[in-house]
Amino acid sequence: MSAVILPFVRPARATNADGAFAAVNIAARRMGYSEHLALRAARVARRDVLDGRGSAASVVSKLKAALACAARKEEA
Repeated sequence: MSAVILPFVRPARATNADGAFAAVNIAARRMGYSEHLALRAARVARRDVLDGRGSAASVVSKLKAALACAARKEEA
């Protein structure tokens, strides 16, 4: 029996989208957002990266800024 390793490589965009998902999810939870709102923002980040609306870094930056702005408005 021969062991063959098949090259199942995920596209780089999919890997970057997963990273953006994780980064936004962690940031939103640290800002005090509830679990379902953090997941919603993270899904938006993943979708934006997969759709090519920006790089993972730019999408994370924009969403973190929007979440922080919304959190500040909520406190006031």
